[in-house]
Amino acid sequence: MSKSSIHSAYKSLLQRGRLTPSPTQAALVDRLASLQTTLVKSSSPTRGLYIHGSVGTGKSRLADLFASTLPTTVSSRRIHFYEFMMDIHSRLHVARSQSSYIGDPLVQIGQQVGEESRVLCFDEFQVTDIADAMILKRLFGGFWSEGGVVVATSNRKPDMLYERGLNRPLFLPFIAELEKRCEVWELEAEEDYRMAGVKDGGEKTDVFFTDDAGFWKYFSNVTKGKKVESMTISVMMSRTLEVEGI
Repeated sequence: MSKSSIHSAYKSLLQRGRLTPSPTQAALVDRLASLQTTLVKSSSPTRGLYIHGSVGTGKSRLADLFASTLPTTVSSRRIHFYEFMMDIHSRLHVARSQSSYIGDPLVQIGQQVGEESRVLCFDEFQVTDIADAMILKRLFGGFWSEGGVVVATSNRKPDMLYERGLNRPLFLPFIAELEKRCEVWELEAEEDYRMAGVKDGGEKTDVFFTDDAGFWKYFSNVTKGKKVESMTISVMMSRTLEVEGI
């Protein structure tokens, strides 16, 4: 079954009231659609997209649409950046215990990632850990050498990543490379879409409740009555975290 286009998927969300019409979002949808077309028509390396803006602007929702409507002829991986880095550290742990890697294992891991997925679609791209900051340039250097493309969302501009971090000057070359490999797109919005439909935009709503009934009433309002489900989340070193309700 063929996937619907990103324009059709966006229009459907508008018609169902899941999103509010927004010129800035519509412009980004057009740009994401253009990138999809380029990826399908050509296997040549192309610039990705780094989307940043304040919380609640719809960045993640539109990135979800991009990933879910990207034709299957283009290999891709949609993943939270933190989860991606946990996977990388696990791979690096294995690589250091083996003798099969000749040269820089980080570059080779990046190349492996590129062979697995031409497009990496990240949610919440942020760098706070020095262990991550010091390996990103070599890791993504390997990924980009395979023709990989990054589409990412973040609350921070590229030049604000790892701000005030330890040994940050060593991280700056990665920022320069990221800006070279990705078009930087700021998504602005007049409202926090997470609070759409919530009285007073959530500004005057209590966060803590003295009884369960009050909490669940508010929770049901925010989630529009969606069912709470349990979930198993993978963490580092093949461990899992059981979440009772999410």
